[in-house]
Amino acid sequence: MSGPGSYYAIVTGASAGLGRAFAGELARRGHNLLLVSLPGTGLPELSDRLRGQDNVSVHCIETDLTRREAPAEIAGYAREQGLEVNILINNAGIGHGGEIGEYSDAAIDESVFLNMRCATLMTNLFIDELKRRERAYILNLGSFGGFMPMPYKSIYSATKSYVYHFSLAIREELRGTGVSVSVAMPGPVLTNNKVMERINRQGFLARSNVIEAEKAAVYMLDRMFSGRGLIIPRRTMRIAYSAGCLLPFRVLMLITGRLFRGIN
Repeated sequence: MSGPGSYYAIVTGASAGLGRAFAGELARRGHNLLLVSLPGTGLPELSDRLRGQDNVSVHCIETDLTRREAPAEIAGYAREQGLEVNILINNAGIGHGGEIGEYSDAAIDESVFLNMRCATLMTNLFIDELKRRERAYILNLGSFGGFMPMPYKSIYSATKSYVYHFSLAIREELRGTGVSVSVAMPGPVLTNNKVMERINRQGFLARSNVIEAEKAAVYMLDRMFSGRGLIIPRRTMRIAYSAGCLLPFRVLMLITGRLFRGIN
C-alpha cells in the first residue's frame, strides 16, 4: 500500500453516516481529503475538525450530486487546486423504498442519478488520474440488497446490483494498471436513529446483523487497501451471502418480500 504522502482521497456523501466514518478513519491514517456532500450538512465544520485533529489537508465541496454537472465540477476543482488523487470512494447514495406505482418521479431520478450515474461518472472522470499513481484505489458502495431483487425496495436493489456488476467488471479491466477496484456490499449499517428505527421494524434478523458505521468503515478500508474485490462487513452477512447462493430463487423472493413489506 502506498503511504498517504501528498495524495488525496475523495469521499462522496462525507458529512454523515458511512461517509463521515470513512473521512474520519482516512484522516486518522494520515490521508489528505477532498470531501463532498450536500450544502447545509456540516461539511465545513467536519473538515475543520479533521484538519485540527489529524493534521491533514482537507478540501470540501458542498454540492448536490444528483446535478448532472456536479461530478465534472469536482474533477475541475481537483485539477485547479492541483490535488493528486489516489483514492476514490463513491459512497453517496439513497435508499427509497415502497411499492412500484407509489414512487414520485423525483425519487426515481434521485435513486438512479445518485446510486448509479454519479458513481459511474466519478469513476470515468478520475480513472486517468488514478492510473498515474503507482498504487490507487476505488471503493464503490453497494448494498447486500444488490445481490438479489428486493420487493418493496425494487429500485434501490436494482441500482446497487448495477454498482456490484460495474465495479467487478472494471476491476478486471484495470487489472495490471495499479488501480484496485473494490465493491462493498454491507447489510444494515447503524448511522442514525432513523435508520435504527427502520432496522427494528425489520425484526430480529436485521437487528442481529447490524454493524456500526465506524466499525464498517475500518473493515472496508482495511480490505480495500489489501486489494480485495468483494467486501462484505460482518461475519453473519458473509454466511448469509453463502447461504443465499444455495437457496432456491423463489424462496429468496418470499423471504425478502415478507421482510420489507410495509416498513418503508
